[in-house]
Amino acid sequence: MRVLLATDNPDFGHALSLFLGERSIQVLDVTADADDLVQWAAAGRPDAVLLDWRLGEAVSRRLVDDLMSCADPTPVIVLSTTEQRDRARACGAAGHACLGDHPDALLAVLDEIGGNGRDEIRG
Repeated sequence: MRVLLATDNPDFGHALSLFLGERSIQVLDVTADADDLVQWAAAGRPDAVLLDWRLGEAVSRRLVDDLMSCADPTPVIVLSTTEQRDRARACGAAGHACLGDHPDALLAVLDEIGGNGRDEIRG
């Protein structure tokens, strides 16, 4: 599986990239730039985008809208606190993982998203 990570916290991005890499999930890029993320999603065709809601709710909502309105929408998994879960899900994200949960919870959400057929297309 190939993912993009949107966060403005370099330490979090690095730690999550290492964790995912150890589980054979390739992090294509870590960025806090919304325009860069949308361009990467269109060009790199990741299986999912992991979106740190701490980028700000307005930015995060716009990113979900932009990613979902592409010709080939990229599933977005929002990473947020439990208190923000409902707002994050209401914006149209394909999945959600709480930042305070065990990292295996994120893996379970990625497994669900992985069934979207992109892996079979890539072979």
